[in-house]
Amino acid sequence: MSGSKIDPDDFVMLVARHGPRVRAFAATLVGFDTDVIDEVMQATLLVAWKKIDIFRYTGDNPAEEFVRWVCTIARFEVLGYLRDKQRRRTLAFDEAIVGELAELQEQHSDLLDARHSALRGCLKQLEPKQQEALRMRYGIGLSMSEIAARQSRTVKAATVAMCRVRKALERCIRQSLSREGIA
Repeated sequence: MSGSKIDPDDFVMLVARHGPRVRAFAATLVGFDTDVIDEVMQATLLVAWKKIDIFRYTGDNPAEEFVRWVCTIARFEVLGYLRDKQRRRTLAFDEAIVGELAELQEQHSDLLDARHSALRGCLKQLEPKQQEALRMRYGIGLSMSEIAARQSRTVKAATVAMCRVRKALERCIRQSLSREGIA
């Protein structure tokens, strides 16, 4: 196989720098279950580390080739996870859907990365109370009634506030991408 190799130190640096992209890729395939994502990421990076000697890059951008290679490994790890899960009869997605999702994610990875970066910036602009509500809903997975109780609000008021925060984030992301000439 022709091309250049990466050394173990470069591997560590590439994983540190681009691991979040691989994690986001895996998340699109497993439905944002953090336990599953952690399991898939651990298996993916272990396989990549064991196969570091066979990875070669040919272009001027080894980081992008590395990310594509690790995402391919992640795809196979997700498929393996789903096969194991199917044996236990709790399948969330079938292999065909995972394949289609993986292809879509790979085709649109630049846009997804830009949207993710814009989202991070927009989240920082929110008020702490709004950030906490999002963390409770999407980070912890609390229901709107649980969030309302924690915020001493009615469920309707908490739901309306969450809707406003999501719309504000959507608007902020659109404006950010537009400024960058992406949207």
